[in-house]
Amino acid sequence: MPENPIVIVDDEKEMLQYYELFFKLNRVKNYKLFSSSAKFISELPTFEPSVAFLDIRMPDYDGEEVLKEIRKRYQDTAVFIISATQDIDTAVRCIQNGAQDYIVKPIDKNRFLASITTGTDIFRIKKELNKTREELEKLSFKNHLSKTKIITQSPAMEDVMRYVLSVAESDFPVLITGETGTGKELIAETLYNLSKNQEGFIPVNISAYDENMFNDAVFGHVKGAFTGANKDRTGLLGSAGKGFVFLDEIGDLPESAQIKLLRVLQNREYTPLGSDVPLRTEARIIAATNANLRKKVETGAFREDLFYRLSAHVIEIPPLRERKNDIELLFNYFYRSLLDKMSCEGPDVSPHLMNSLKHHRFPGNVRELQALVQDYVFMFRDRETNKQSINRFLNRHNIMPIADKSKYDNSFSYDGYFPSLKEMETLLIDQAMAKVKGNQSKAAAMLGITRQALNKRLIQKKGK
Repeated sequence: MPENPIVIVDDEKEMLQYYELFFKLNRVKNYKLFSSSAKFISELPTFEPSVAFLDIRMPDYDGEEVLKEIRKRYQDTAVFIISATQDIDTAVRCIQNGAQDYIVKPIDKNRFLASITTGTDIFRIKKELNKTREELEKLSFKNHLSKTKIITQSPAMEDVMRYVLSVAESDFPVLITGETGTGKELIAETLYNLSKNQEGFIPVNISAYDENMFNDAVFGHVKGAFTGANKDRTGLLGSAGKGFVFLDEIGDLPESAQIKLLRVLQNREYTPLGSDVPLRTEARIIAATNANLRKKVETGAFREDLFYRLSAHVIEIPPLRERKNDIELLFNYFYRSLLDKMSCEGPDVSPHLMNSLKHHRFPGNVRELQALVQDYVFMFRDRETNKQSINRFLNRHNIMPIADKSKYDNSFSYDGYFPSLKEMETLLIDQAMAKVKGNQSKAAAMLGITRQALNKRLIQKKGK
């Protein structure tokens, strides 16, 4: 199928012969003729027409129905309806639904040629405008991204950042989810920096408070509310003004505090300890968790109504292992930043080190990578590296050094008894444990699984 052809859909064979002759006489080569509207629709997903001429009266699907199918897939195709005089009302309705124009039978060849020229010009201009729009949007996105502290070239993470940019101006709560070390607080700070209200960003790590401490810190108290309450305490909600209160580890929030937070989200009101007078708050609540809140809701450990109130906008940060092309970018950023801070020079980052890091699962995510870079700088800032020293460094961090691909034997095969997957798993575990002399952390790194997963398999093996 030619790229972006001119298409004619007409069930009259005499008309198709006329169109073919017309195209040949006018030296139009990129065209396709369909005598069946059903066949055209079945092939439509495989190509995008530049211009389509549709007869209004056809069996299977009429021109109006075919127009709808084209518009479902393609917005740039210029569509012309070919109509008999009695079909003018239908043709006009087609124009209202996205057709460019209509041509009345019998077809005037000059009008038909002009429609082809107009249609191809419309298609080309729309494509150019779309390309320009996409480039401007990409430039605008990159410009916005450069104003944040987020370092990424991962498509998955860029999708997250597009969503962050889209909800930054909202007043509704945001729930940020992701594994430990993925940068949830950094995303919360980015939301704050991009927002219209910047009266303050107040982070609260809920896991660091017991129930009473949390209620006092967040909601405040009045003088005499409890022993030692010698003066009023505003509380973080009162101090935030129209800024942000970032509640980290929201899954650890005690039940009584959940009820109070729900009232804040529902009515924008809270009551300090010891007071009967509710106060208004304009603070925006941003919450984060590495726990599965849906499961906590199912077990009754987290209120369902609070969960849905917090989930007005949900930002899920992918783990580092799912955005491997960020590993080298982040490593070099942390590496150069630390060297500049220390005013020293370090060795070039070896490809062997980077290849091994790209195969590591990084259970601690970006935080683990940053800690690894810090150790790397202090270990090698005054000396050159080699493969042996890099391997010793990797082993210290329970990261399996990866050999060059050329050293792998790709002819792995069995001529006799073919082992099952379970048998191969047992064999690989035995070999890994033997190679590292029983060190489960190193063996797990070699196998690409967690130490807990390896330990579970070893216990199951002993039980047999």
